[in-house]
Amino acid sequence: MVSADSKLTIFAAGNGDTIMIEAHGKTILTDIHYRRSQAEDEDNDRVPDFAPDIRAACPDDRLHVFVLTHPDKDHTYGFEVLFHTGVPGSWNRYPKDGEPKILVDEIWCSPYSVNPHYVTEHAKPLLDEIKRRHKLQGTTDGMLAGNRLTVMDMEGTTSGSVVPGLSWRLLAPTKPEWDIPKAPEGEPRTSSNPTCLVIRWKVTVDGKDNLILLGGDSTVETWERIGEEIHAKTPDDLAWHILVAPHHCSRHSLGWVEDDTKDNDFQESEGALRALGEMRGKGFVVSSSKRVNHLKSPPPSQQAKNRYLKILADGGEVDGAVRKRFICTGGDADTDKPIHAVFNLTGGGTTRRQKPKAPAIVGGVGAGSSSVGRGGGYG
Repeated sequence: MVSADSKLTIFAAGNGDTIMIEAHGKTILTDIHYRRSQAEDEDNDRVPDFAPDIRAACPDDRLHVFVLTHPDKDHTYGFEVLFHTGVPGSWNRYPKDGEPKILVDEIWCSPYSVNPHYVTEHAKPLLDEIKRRHKLQGTTDGMLAGNRLTVMDMEGTTSGSVVPGLSWRLLAPTKPEWDIPKAPEGEPRTSSNPTCLVIRWKVTVDGKDNLILLGGDSTVETWERIGEEIHAKTPDDLAWHILVAPHHCSRHSLGWVEDDTKDNDFQESEGALRALGEMRGKGFVVSSSKRVNHLKSPPPSQQAKNRYLKILADGGEVDGAVRKRFICTGGDADTDKPIHAVFNLTGGGTTRRQKPKAPAIVGGVGAGSSSVGRGGGYG
């Protein structure tokens, strides 16, 4: 396949995910964490404004697919600010003031996101939109752009293509993973992290595959199951050139943690690390998070980063060249300011674009970066 400008962008969004694939005339956005003011995280970073980047990737102000991994705040925040909600007929394409909101042709989500145990104010606009679309399934209106919804789990279709050259392989959730018990009244909410969609994307350009593995806030239990059921049989289904470290580079995706508040060493899972370790070539790991700092409460975790560096080293020394292939959107050794991670997806391979200057910060109102659904542990 030939594509003039296929690329992957992992936006700097604090401890949150906003990940965009542009390939073969289609744009796929996984999750949203769009804050319009200064971040209220420990680093007190200013938040880059990536709304213009998303709009530029959406021809005629239409997004082809929005993928919701799970309905936590740091994966849903600001959806209604950028995207139209409600029937497509009410979409105002030519507002008198400002730019129109973007119409989402199709939403993908897990069964849990159709009927979650709890709904926060930040997730409500997106979850209400999912419920609206779900009611239309099986009808003629439900097949229209702006109404389409695909509910995904391992009991349904587990692979497909958006267009030739842009394909996907679903790896999670299974029904036991998304059908989580509701916490009894008065007890902490059950984490929705086990319900995450995990998808391996393949962008083929001039016969060359560019492989991207995205897992939201998926847990070590999910990765162990993926290792047993998929990696043991078809490890190529887990192959990647770019891995976005699950749960913002959390230890909880790689093993078991005794103390959530301290970035101590942890008991790692060999099965989870095998499932996550199918790097091809000189791949990249991206932490969609604030800066990694072992003195602060994780995630991101320095201990988890160390494990990913070992994967990147592929049995060799963790030297400077290897460290440059671990990228944190919150900043790294070369910059202490948030910056988007952008990759070219080409027939010559997957490469990082030359690091741009720090993007403009967001103005306006609204802030916050804490996440909900921490019942399963966070660091």
